[in-house]
Amino acid sequence: MEPNQVLLNHDLLRIFQKNDLLYCNNERSVIIPTLAFGVLQRDLIENIGIERMKSFFFKYGWHLGKEDAKAVIDNDSLSFAEKIEYGPKIHALKGHAKSKITDYQLEIDGNKVKSIRYLGKWEKSFEAAQHIENLGKAEEPVCFTLTGYASGYVSALINEVVIFKELQCEGQGAPCCIWEGLRLTEWDEKGEELQYSHKELPVIKELEQTYQKLLIEKNNLSFVTKIHADLTDEVIKGNNIQSVLDIVNHQINLPVIVENIHHQVLAKKGINVEQYKPFKHEFNDFLKKNLPIKNTMVIHLPSGSRLVTPIFLDEKIIGYCSFLYSNENIPNLDIDSMIIGRVSNICSLLFFKEKTELESMERVKGHFLEEIISGKYVSASEIIRKAGFLNLNLTDCYYVLYLSYQVTKQCREKELTLHTNIFETVSSFFNEKQSNVLISQRADSLLLLIPENQLKVQNIEKNTHSLLSHLKKHIKNVSFLAGISKANDNIVDAAVAVEEGRSAVRLSSREKPITSFDELGVIGVLINEHNEKALRKIIRDTLGKLYENLDSNKIELIETLYHFLVNGGNLEQTAVQLALSISGLRYRLNKITDLLKQDLRNPQVSFQLLIALKVLKIIDYHLFEK
Repeated sequence: MEPNQVLLNHDLLRIFQKNDLLYCNNERSVIIPTLAFGVLQRDLIENIGIERMKSFFFKYGWHLGKEDAKAVIDNDSLSFAEKIEYGPKIHALKGHAKSKITDYQLEIDGNKVKSIRYLGKWEKSFEAAQHIENLGKAEEPVCFTLTGYASGYVSALINEVVIFKELQCEGQGAPCCIWEGLRLTEWDEKGEELQYSHKELPVIKELEQTYQKLLIEKNNLSFVTKIHADLTDEVIKGNNIQSVLDIVNHQINLPVIVENIHHQVLAKKGINVEQYKPFKHEFNDFLKKNLPIKNTMVIHLPSGSRLVTPIFLDEKIIGYCSFLYSNENIPNLDIDSMIIGRVSNICSLLFFKEKTELESMERVKGHFLEEIISGKYVSASEIIRKAGFLNLNLTDCYYVLYLSYQVTKQCREKELTLHTNIFETVSSFFNEKQSNVLISQRADSLLLLIPENQLKVQNIEKNTHSLLSHLKKHIKNVSFLAGISKANDNIVDAAVAVEEGRSAVRLSSREKPITSFDELGVIGVLINEHNEKALRKIIRDTLGKLYENLDSNKIELIETLYHFLVNGGNLEQTAVQLALSISGLRYRLNKITDLLKQDLRNPQVSFQLLIALKVLKIIDYHLFEK
């Protein structure tokens, strides 16, 4: 090969070899395959992100265009417009893309460019092709080197920043790249998003800035890590949420609040009750109008800003942790978001620990109740002594509450989960009231032994009403019925009290969900004597043919008669309860009268029938379960 060999001789581009080295327009050059560029593009995106890569390649293209502009900038034989038109030609000769100007507007006043706007297209862009090859189709234009080249070339010619931007790109799957070029000042509102393109910080400066940012992040992370370590120590020591908030408030000097899902404040630091009231009301209003908060977010409210994050337990939101800011205090989200996330995690751990302890205690108490009922203990003193270990005073009177529940067809919750949720909801109800009771779970029912000294100011009936309201609010698609035993003073007779509660609940209904054993009167006395044969004889003698050969139709008639008698013969009220028309109810009552051969309006007859029906519903309750 000759020492100096011309490989390409063009007015705009001359490529030759000299001493076995490659030169392009007298500049030492190298040939790099587009495949290598694509690998560099991919690796840069993976390591520094698309935004930094965008700036990197734009600047790279800018300097390429600026150098090529030197070849024509001093050529006085060319008009200004011709100098600009040479840019796409040089671009194409170097293999970047097939480039073409499709339209332009150029206004020149002497040597000053007053207005410039160029439109054009690129075909077969090497940059777009490599992006698709290595990364697939993009959501936005990707020819940063090409736009940088055009911007640098024209900016060098007019000595003013001109920015070229793609309107569509082959990298997005478009048939060709469409671009537009304007002075930076003429991009109007679009100029802000193009600021990255003409910032020409040296790499060393960028590294310095990056180092400073990393140093700040390192210091922030160290600060957050120290707080997290201090909070973890509190958990290890067995301390509570309040001690956790004390540490957080001391470190960041911000009011911090932990609330449960019902907006009750569980712990607070740095703010008193009166100061918090406006924050609380505004937060409650926000939650009512918006979806539940599932991630850390800032809420701007009239009283100030609130950085809030949910507290999770068993994949459910059980409360919120919040940092409060006055209107003059600007949140430092970078660090505060990290801290509040760790506070939330610590709160979750503490709640889980508390839940586990309570569940363990409730299991022990439930087992103890089953032992009492089964007759394992023969003396009251032994039971009372062991109850003392559970901080339970069983020396006074107590009640047994028999709580049964039935799931409706609309309920989609898994059976095991549902039973657990019901147990936990009942347990939390009494824990919130600071009432120490014994709870035992059975199939579709709960047994509660409630000492009279734990009822506080409410009597047993009001307390049970409150419990059922609480359950109705928190457990959907489940109906609850309750039966209350008599007040018993001998703990050894707890099994008798259980049977009293069980008997009472069988007379409870949707219209009257709570029944006390005292309401059964003589029926309760008879049932307690366990004379089932005599009771069934009373039922047969009283109900006659209505009780013979029981089937679904007769059970339906028995239910109708029961509600009619309980309602004192009121047709309208009975029809509403049974969801019947008056005429439908009259038809059933006529059939009942024909079977009984008795006048239902006779007080003596109705009294005997009602007693027989109540006894039937207690000893054969399964016949009436739906």
